[in-house]
Amino acid sequence: MSEVRRRSRRRDFWQLDVPLVLALAMCATFTVIEVMRAAEGVWRAWIYMFEWPMIGAFCIWMYVRFKREPGGGFARQWRERAARYAQDPAEQADPDLQAWQAYQRRVQDEPDAP
Repeated sequence: MSEVRRRSRRRDFWQLDVPLVLALAMCATFTVIEVMRAAEGVWRAWIYMFEWPMIGAFCIWMYVRFKREPGGGFARQWRERAARYAQDPAEQADPDLQAWQAYQRRVQDEPDAP
């Protein structure tokens, strides 16, 4: 196995597998606690009793999504979005901001100007 692949698996283990196990353990623990509280008659616990499994399902969904896109699908999307915004700053410049900056330069160049 190549060194890059081994490092990638090790990184996935610490960045994906361990957090998933911790999140699911936390969600399961809190679900059990809220079920016990709901059985005691705490009406608000009914909401949390359903919320924690949904959070756990969301964690599993994110885990699967990150595992399917190993090249950083989210990172690639964000890089493309950032590249679109950074293509030409002159086109995106605010005319009011440019006028204000020109005024500031003129005031700094001419100390007697109002």
